[in-house]
Amino acid sequence: MVEEKPTSKPVLQKPPGYRDPAATGPVAPRPPPRRQPLPPAFRQPGKPLPRQRYRRSRRCSCCRICCWASAVALVAAAILAVVAALAYLWFQPRLPSFRLESLNATQLRVAVRPDGTFVDAVTKVGILVSNPNGRIVVAYGDGMARVSVADDDGDVAVGEAAIQGFEQGRRNRTVVRFAAAAKGVAVDEVAGARIRAGFRSREVRFVVEVRTKVGIRVGGMSTGKVPIRVGCGPVSLKQGASGGKPPKCRFYLLRWINLH
Repeated sequence: MVEEKPTSKPVLQKPPGYRDPAATGPVAPRPPPRRQPLPPAFRQPGKPLPRQRYRRSRRCSCCRICCWASAVALVAAAILAVVAALAYLWFQPRLPSFRLESLNATQLRVAVRPDGTFVDAVTKVGILVSNPNGRIVVAYGDGMARVSVADDDGDVAVGEAAIQGFEQGRRNRTVVRFAAAAKGVAVDEVAGARIRAGFRSREVRFVVEVRTKVGIRVGGMSTGKVPIRVGCGPVSLKQGASGGKPPKCRFYLLRWINLH
């Protein structure tokens, strides 16, 4: 009996992970088709349309807003600068000036008692206020004046007085007068001796300080009042009653900015 030979070769098994180089890569699946909005006839009543998303650059919008804001600010600043320059040329504003017109101590007594040394004083002061502006009215509010005796060991307050506010017209000069009195002001024994000797020789020196508020009025428009401080002295009794040129006082805006 003759054995039959196999007519085909056995198929070899491919090892794990084997890839045929002739085979093509896997085909990527296609995205699902985009749903088109239904026609109005097939749409459910009362159901809103789907919102369409628009992509806008926020950076471009912010830059555009910043540019417009900067342009508006520059134009406004330029307009304000022009208006301020024209107003300055038209009104030519000048600061008011203050001078100590008169100062007299009608009473200055130093009393030495067993419980200490005390000063009684009565002083009368006149301050010359000048408004050099030809188109601006200056308005002063109610204020307070204080008179002190200048001493090497520190000023000694010898009275305060209230000052009533007033309005000063164009190119006007006004003398503000007030009287300050104090009684029983305690001082050091050495300072009291110096004050007594200075009063006898008319060399005792006084310091006058006025605190008030000032504003301006142009036509029918008025500004708010800002606090000021006026400081005069030290001035001796001889200088205050000599009748010569009154000494100029210092003018502080907001009570600490020295203007002149």
